[in-house]
Order: sequence, then C-alpha cells, then structure tokens
Amino acid sequence: MTLLSIQDGVDAGRIGLYGTSYGCATVVWAAAVDERAKCTVGVVGMGHGARWMRSVRRPDEWADLLEASRKDREERVLTGKSRMAPRDEILLPDRQSAALASAARAGNPNALNELPLEYVDETLQFHPEWVVDKIAPRPLLLIAAGDDRLVPPEDCRALYEKAGEPKKYVEIPDAGHYEVYARPAFDAVMAETVAWFETYLPAR
Repeated sequence: MTLLSIQDGVDAGRIGLYGTSYGCATVVWAAAVDERAKCTVGVVGMGHGARWMRSVRRPDEWADLLEASRKDREERVLTGKSRMAPRDEILLPDRQSAALASAARAGNPNALNELPLEYVDETLQFHPEWVVDKIAPRPLLLIAAGDDRLVPPEDCRALYEKAGEPKKYVEIPDAGHYEVYARPAFDAVMAETVAWFETYLPAR
C-alpha cells in the first residue's frame, strides 16, 4: 500500500482494496494488518489455505501433494530453489474451472502454466480467517459464487462469519469460480462492489 499511497492523484488516507480468488484472501490479510486499507471487497476467496487445498482433493491426491511439498522443502534448504510443477497439479481445478482457465491461458502468451512447489507450502500456512476480525471496524464485503466448485462458497462464508462489523456477505447464484469475471455474474459483483464503496468510501 505504500507504493499506491505515493502515486500522483492518490489520497493516502482513502485507500480501498479489491481482490478476487487468491487475491480475495490477499486483500483480507492486507487489510487486517494494515489500517491504511479503509474499505475492502473480496470475491470468491478462501479463508484457510490448508483446508481449501485439502477440500478439492481425494485422499491419495492430498497425500501426494504433501509428499511433493515435503521433498521440495528439503531441496530448497540445500539448493535455494523450488521445483516447478504443472499449474493444474497444484491448483487442481474442477472441470468447469479447468475449461475456462485453459481457454483464457490459450490466448495469453504470458500465462503461467507452471508454479513453484513452494507455493504449496505458502498456501498451507496462509489462513486469512485467523486475522479477518482485525479489519473491523473498517468495512468488509465478501462475495461468493453459488456454483463455485474450485473455492466452495462455504469457505468464503466461514471467512465472513469470523469477521467483525460492518460486514456483508453476498452469494451470486448459479455462478462458477471463473464466471465472476464475465457477464452476467460480473455485473452482479460490480453492482455490489460499487454500492459498498459508495456507502463507505465514496469518490470525491
């Protein structure tokens, strides 16, 4: 937020945050630890990294992931480098998300198709719901997708339940995880987001 606060035209005392997916978890954490965030909106995000990564895997997939992470952790201690793995092995998207994400990456030459296994360790220890209550009394809006099979809406709801007031939880019915980036779900997300900022951090 320091970099943002020193930009021309930015009022450092009126900074709002918005993030989707992992970005939702990130802005929740950032707002919790930095009081310069005056208003926060998070969309289709998880509250507990380990619980989320476990929830989208079969038991054997979970065991394999933990073993790969352990080996990589030991190798990083010796070499300082993390092994790269296919993106879909780490994020393990559902069928709907896989199709939408694959189509989006196909048209983007800069899209990441591999991630370092260190990402697994970082996510297993990343639990925004541990700190979300620290945002209050600054406002927090959380938006979930009702048909999200990558980050189930109950995970976002659990994050909301641990937050303090003022807060609001909205669920967009029949929308999948990546569908919040396109109409009509995107329009619903933006309507809620704009209304939230107009209420708590209106433009001057």
